[in-house]
Amino acid sequence: HWHGIRQLGSNDMDGVNGVTQCPIAVGDTFTYKFNLTQYGHSWYHSHYSMQYGEGVAGPLLIHGPNSMNWDEEWSPILINDWLHGNSYVELGKELIGNLIDPGLPVGDSILVNGTGRFEGKGKLFERKFEAGKKYLIRIINASVGMHFNFAIDNHLLNVISTDFVPIKPYNTTSLSVGIGQRYSVVVEAKPDTPSSNGRYWMRTEFSQGLCTTGVKGASTQDLQRTGIISYSDSTSTEDPNTSRHRDMKTGCDDESQTHVHEPLLRWQVTEPQNDVSRNTYSAGLENNEKFHGFFRWDIMDTPMWLNFSNPTILNLDNTTWSPEYAVVDYNYHDEKKFVYMVITSGGGSRLGDKTKTALPHPMHLHGHDFAIIGQSSQTWDPVESPKNFHFDNPPRRDVAMLPAGGYLAIAFKPDNPGAWVLHCHIAWHASSGMLTPCELYER
Repeated sequence: HWHGIRQLGSNDMDGVNGVTQCPIAVGDTFTYKFNLTQYGHSWYHSHYSMQYGEGVAGPLLIHGPNSMNWDEEWSPILINDWLHGNSYVELGKELIGNLIDPGLPVGDSILVNGTGRFEGKGKLFERKFEAGKKYLIRIINASVGMHFNFAIDNHLLNVISTDFVPIKPYNTTSLSVGIGQRYSVVVEAKPDTPSSNGRYWMRTEFSQGLCTTGVKGASTQDLQRTGIISYSDSTSTEDPNTSRHRDMKTGCDDESQTHVHEPLLRWQVTEPQNDVSRNTYSAGLENNEKFHGFFRWDIMDTPMWLNFSNPTILNLDNTTWSPEYAVVDYNYHDEKKFVYMVITSGGGSRLGDKTKTALPHPMHLHGHDFAIIGQSSQTWDPVESPKNFHFDNPPRRDVAMLPAGGYLAIAFKPDNPGAWVLHCHIAWHASSGMLTPCELYER
């Protein structure tokens, strides 16, 4: 799957087994051909269950215009949690009920472009800064279960894009990055407080909240110091002696919930052409009694069950669907008008409740950029909540956080017909059914 790529007119190249294609069989090949109509950085990954957690992923860079000047650019940095065991084995433990004790599967370490330390061994990611220069740094969260906060000690991050969307720049000391999200930042090599050895920690701290499963043994923040920035005049090979920012973010919020995200290409969201009450869905953990003792995550009333030999794209002319396909029907034809979707986060307070469990989820929609018109930790009210919607150039991206117990309201234009999945990007959740195809019909 080519994450965030719109695949305008090329739905069959989206790379989602069971939805846009059959899986690529062992020993076979499949050639993807599509037009690139966006620019920026993203990543590609397998969409087969937990496979990208086993390493089938990599960065993707599409060169194009820039909205800010810089002197040097880094290749994208792919940051992810890493399990030293087998991801499929850990998924099986979750499904049979180990979700209550000891909890969701937890990574063993954190990697930056495939490098990192574990139990005192290994090499950290390291880059050079030359004083006074400005560096374009492209950040990708390619984790299976870790929402992280990114920072470089003693330096400011000037944020210039979110996912594929250039925004009005703003400064921050740390970035809250959900799974699947990307940010471009410009960092000036001018520390607010110089270190004694000319070296600075780059930090990837997992969030202190239910949007992440964390990393074993990283509570002391040792494993969360994942990179080193060394100034060109430094001769030291020692670890940095710098301290984390005092205002380092710790939660699960989207950046746009704490900073104004103003896209440079403005959108004015208008009234929806759909009935929002028909396109409001609840995401969460279903009672395991419904599924013979197995825990299942879903967005509709049932988890999505993939039929690898009969993918959704072969059935776009269906007028009815079996419940296990979990299809969201968007039969709206005016490409200039918006459709809205509201996703709520559960409503239950305990795992195993007969109502869904309220947790944060990074929600990703294929085939479209969407505007975030509403995002709140307050319970969704179909009458009162829309009064707070944001229509004048709202934040725009392809992955947004659904707050625990609250709601996420998005708006997009139905201008790319096909079968496009909406799913949580916590791989443990998506692999157990927390995705649904949004079917947009031909014009």
